Amino acid sequence: MPIIHIGLDSHDTPKGGCTTHFSILLIKELLKLGVEFIDYPNLIRLNPSIPWKTRGNGAVVLRLKVPENKLAEVLDIAKNLSKEYTGKEYFKYRQPGLAVYIGKDIPHQLRVLYRKALTDVVPLDVALSIASKVGVKILVPKTHRGLVGAISSIGALQDLREDYTFELLAYRSRDYVGLRQRLIDKESVKQVELEYRDTLFNNYDFEFDEAVITPHGPDPVLFGLRGNDPEVLVKALSKIRVLEPISAWCIFRSNQATDAHLVYRRISELRPYQTCMVKATVVSKPEAIKGGHVRLMISDGSGKIYAYFYEPTSTLRKITLKLIPGDQIIVGGSVRPPSRSHPYKSINVEKLVIEKIVDTILRNPKCPRCGKTMKSAGRNKGFKCPKCGYKSNMLSKIPIKISRDVRPGIYTPPIRSMHHLSKPISRIKHENTGHRIKLIDKWCEITSL
Repeated sequence: MPIIHIGLDSHDTPKGGCTTHFSILLIKELLKLGVEFIDYPNLIRLNPSIPWKTRGNGAVVLRLKVPENKLAEVLDIAKNLSKEYTGKEYFKYRQPGLAVYIGKDIPHQLRVLYRKALTDVVPLDVALSIASKVGVKILVPKTHRGLVGAISSIGALQDLREDYTFELLAYRSRDYVGLRQRLIDKESVKQVELEYRDTLFNNYDFEFDEAVITPHGPDPVLFGLRGNDPEVLVKALSKIRVLEPISAWCIFRSNQATDAHLVYRRISELRPYQTCMVKATVVSKPEAIKGGHVRLMISDGSGKIYAYFYEPTSTLRKITLKLIPGDQIIVGGSVRPPSRSHPYKSINVEKLVIEKIVDTILRNPKCPRCGKTMKSAGRNKGFKCPKCGYKSNMLSKIPIKISRDVRPGIYTPPIRSMHHLSKPISRIKHENTGHRIKLIDKWCEITSL
């Protein structure tokens, strides 16, 4: 049977709809045809700094085997269902993407496109050109911006073998869609996170005593449980106390919580909206600025740039205030373009790695006559005492050990402020890898959609 990859994007708006929700409706119809899913639905997060995205910039890919005589029918169902789903008034200015690649092996060009869409800006014409060269079928008007995500996400398969996570997404019944409050017992989420702490992550923020599994908009998503093991997610689902009906749930395999978007770049090479990891040295003392934010000037030898740590990053911001010139760090985040209020490009930081801290500073010597701290007499001219006037070019600065209230390590924002793609500390050295993906017996349940 032919293997097909259906890429979906932009089936969501700030007023309603959700790309993953649409994918569940499509899965429901496809299962009626007797297709065979060869992977969990892939939830692919793309560059989080793209300004025209909605919410989490997530696309979905369905990968399945389809009987030859059902292939045309599958494409028709996907096309017609997408048109019906996005025909609502609040989709008036949205440009959904729907693309299909047929074949077992994903072309290398699509993997390159995915990496670009994950870390940079991809023009629509570039995505369409690559799609045409490798034979991707486009099932919506070619003017739709959502095609960038739909096409590029198909190419994520190879990278998902290097690291991946799972998210079990549950959906609301129609009577509750549109209400912003989700009726979930917070304490049950906390207990589940504690019970399965070895495999679950980012479901409860213990620092702020807050469940972070529910969205806050009018979309159909009820909650999402994140973890490394799909079987544990199903167990956890049964222990979450939900006070409203669940119409469906499904497990997605994802690039979430992998840091897949962070790539090393030189400061001189940074362009607006790129994601980056920059290895640098602190140039000047951190500055606390209006709004509770902190900015830090850093340099990597190729240039200097301000790194911004915003108030919601909380602990990360407080750690930054303890840095001093000479500390060696790595910052991960995205490049903010110049604007009227910020006339220079900068880095919005989401992760900080302190590699080496300064533990010794050099101080001017004491005057051998009167004991006063001496001052520089000029370049290569030694030192001069400001009190008694004694001069000497034989003295040198004295190294002094200092105590620091900061240690080398990896620092991240609170869970409630983390990007979807950001890897939590709990996942370091616990990554998922592997080429063979076996679906558990019950990875999806659709009751009343």
